[in-house]
Amino acid sequence: MTKPFSISISDENTWSDNTTKEFDANAKAHYALLQALNDDDIAMVIYCKSAYEIWTYLAVTHEGTSQVKRAKIDLLRSQYKNFNMHENDSIDDMITRFTKIANSLASLGDAIGNDQKVRKVIRALPPSWKVSATILKVQNNKEEIELIGLIGNLKMHEMKRKARKEMEPQKKKTFVFKSIPTISDEDEEEEDEDLSLLVKNVKRIYDWSHILHIYCHILILII
Repeated sequence: MTKPFSISISDENTWSDNTTKEFDANAKAHYALLQALNDDDIAMVIYCKSAYEIWTYLAVTHEGTSQVKRAKIDLLRSQYKNFNMHENDSIDDMITRFTKIANSLASLGDAIGNDQKVRKVIRALPPSWKVSATILKVQNNKEEIELIGLIGNLKMHEMKRKARKEMEPQKKKTFVFKSIPTISDEDEEEEDEDLSLLVKNVKRIYDWSHILHIYCHILILII
C-alpha cells in the first residue's frame, strides 16, 4: 500500500517471481481492506483495482489533502496547548476530553509521547488540586509516571477529596416558628366587660317588660 500497483496485462505464465509476489500481496491487502470497511466506504472504493488506490482514496476522504491534514493538526495542537481541567469536571470527564485530542493527533501522524502527556495533565489540574499537582510533579521528576498510572493516582485523590468533603460537619439548620396569636389578659377583660354589659341590658329589658305587664293588668281591673 506504500506504492502504486498495476496488474500486468501479460499472460500470468510469463510473470516473473517478483510480479507474482506483488500480485499476491496486493490481492491479500485488497481483500483485507474490503473486509474491514463498512458498507458506505465499500461503495466508494469498490471499483478501485489495487489496495494502494483504496488506501489513498480513504486517506483523502477521511483525512483530507495534505493542506487539510495540516490544518487539522494545527487546530488539535491549539486545543492541546490550551487544555485545562474545569473545576466542576471529574477526572473521567477530563481524561476523556484529553484522550480524544491526543488520539486524534496520533491518527494524523502527530503522536505525543507519554512524558509530555503526563506533564500536560498535571499542569491542566485546577487551582483546587494545587497540592496534589505539586506532589505528582515531584514524583514524575524522580521517576517517569505512565499515563495510566497517573490516571489511577488522580482518581484515588478524587475519591479522598470527596470523602473529606462528605465528612465535613454540615451547618445546622435553624427553624423560625411563627408565633401563634393568643388571647391576652386585656382581651379577656374586654370580653368580660362586654358579657357583663350584655347581661345588664337583658336584665333591664326584662324588668321593664315585667313592670309594663303589671301596669296593664291594673288598668284592666280598674276598667
